[in-house]
Amino acid sequence: MAPLKPKIDAALEPLKPPAASLLGRLLRASGRDVTDDSARRSCLVLAPHPDDETLGCAVTMMRRIEAGSAVHVIVASDGGKWPPSRDAADNFETRRCELANACDVLGLDPATVTHLGLPDGGLAARVEELADAIADAIVRLRPDDVLTTGVHDTHGDHVALGRASLRAASSTSARLLVYPIWQWLRPGSLVRTWRASGRPETVRTDGFLDRKVAAIHQFSSQLAPPTERAAVPTDQGLTEHFVAQFCQQREILFPVNVTASVPSPGRSS
Repeated sequence: MAPLKPKIDAALEPLKPPAASLLGRLLRASGRDVTDDSARRSCLVLAPHPDDETLGCAVTMMRRIEAGSAVHVIVASDGGKWPPSRDAADNFETRRCELANACDVLGLDPATVTHLGLPDGGLAARVEELADAIADAIVRLRPDDVLTTGVHDTHGDHVALGRASLRAASSTSARLLVYPIWQWLRPGSLVRTWRASGRPETVRTDGFLDRKVAAIHQFSSQLAPPTERAAVPTDQGLTEHFVAQFCQQREILFPVNVTASVPSPGRSS
């Protein structure tokens, strides 16, 4: 049976993104609409790489900015590993400029964006350092909500940031919410994120979706060529199918019970 497993996994792989997309439609339909209430709450958005914040919760940020609520962003890594064909220092500068351009589209003040500059692909080794930086930011900024990637994401940096966020938020009054990223290619990961949270919260994108799409397209170094329509991202970058999952009628956020979810040191996620 063991030799068959890789073949079975390979056969099922093309089915996973459409299955996650279908599950996403169900979650958006059944989620609790918090569009108006959330706009009045300040937030700290945590991103493992430049672009995750825009993919995951651009409209949520724009609605809060428009309502006069404070929005701050912390980007954990330097984004230096992608594209892999380019020098890491060049990638860092390119992605920093792309994020600045995206912030201009979103109406986000550049002064509210902090780059920690940790190594792309190396956040798992810096969880304690990340947790300390996030905790300091929460104390200083006193956000109502902290938006982050989750421990059930499938990217190591996203998991590490999720773990650090849990630790940092555990002794504060801030609500912690997870925005899904790579879960849109892995339905099992999306189900685990859902089960750990319960009913998701949703934010309507009407009136803001065009700006979100424009902001996403500022990250040209990360996007696959327009002709690339494969369901799963390749070494050409993020495909149209993947990006489309973030450009729906509602953004999804999963509330996290921090006290019940905080991982102990050394626990594997």
